[in-house]
Amino acid sequence: MGLALDELKNDQQVYTVNDIDLLIEESTLPFTQDRQVNYTDNSYGRGFSISAASGTNC
Repeated sequence: MGLALDELKNDQQVYTVNDIDLLIEESTLPFTQDRQVNYTDNSYGRGFSISAASGTNC
């Protein structure tokens, strides 16, 4: 699963979370349940991370 700025494609759905539009491919939709997208800005760099509701990262 990757993160990027993109245009909507035929196999994607748009989900709006906290005023942010997420484009998610239908084939990966089952893998997005119970996930959190976080923005990180620290000494390692900045960007987005995806973590499970239990707190483990992927």
